[in-house]
Amino acid sequence: MIKTSVEEKLVMKLEKHLKSKGLDCSILPDGTMDFEYDYPRVPLDGPVEGIASRGVMKVNNCDIDFLDVVKQKKICASGLAPGGIYGMGVNEATTWKIRFFMSFPPTLKIGPLKIGTITKIEKGAFHSKVEDYIWNGYGKLTTLPPGMVYDDVMGALEEDKKLRELMMKCLLKEVKVTVDVYTPKRKVEYDHLQYVRDDSIWYRFKPKKESYAKILITSGWKPQKDLFIDETTIQMYKRIATNIKKAVERVRYHLEQKSAAD
Repeated sequence: MIKTSVEEKLVMKLEKHLKSKGLDCSILPDGTMDFEYDYPRVPLDGPVEGIASRGVMKVNNCDIDFLDVVKQKKICASGLAPGGIYGMGVNEATTWKIRFFMSFPPTLKIGPLKIGTITKIEKGAFHSKVEDYIWNGYGKLTTLPPGMVYDDVMGALEEDKKLRELMMKCLLKEVKVTVDVYTPKRKVEYDHLQYVRDDSIWYRFKPKKESYAKILITSGWKPQKDLFIDETTIQMYKRIATNIKKAVERVRYHLEQKSAAD
């Protein structure tokens, strides 16, 4: 995790919270995994916009393999000059999310999966609730023509009645749930025995490891307090991952990349 006292304590507190809610996870050393390099760990101090990883955890005994805590900071003009943080008429907005990763053998080529929820919210005088939601996007795991194999992830998720119950309870805070094929944004050295210099101060002389992450599940951006997801939300993400894992196993033969020798 990034070494600032406040955010270090935040990630440690989140780890403890997730464990108490049934997600067995442990914090990994900074710069260990490849997906951390998607968003360099810049401090984001002062009037600086950006997105940065704030801590990575290994998840055990679950179809989710890793999670990445990410912070987003935006600077915007403020109509109320006296309320500006960095001078007259300038304000900052900070939001967070957890990225959940699923790893698969390097021989599997998954895609072009890219789906997300569209949610209808019923506004109340004091409380709002989710009235309905649908999955939208391209849900196929393979590039085969439709109908040849059952590789529709959206169909699998929609058929799970228990998952629907969980999502109706959780989508109000999670804002939106997306499932995408994942490819690291940056190429890094994966040999854990070799120390590699990086331009970022947080990653200098750190060992790099390949996560083999191929699917990313995440939410919309939300306030820091909503990072501390409840047991129901954890069960929702676990169930999404389990359905995806089963769908991949059904079409595993078609996802295997055969070598020329084969």
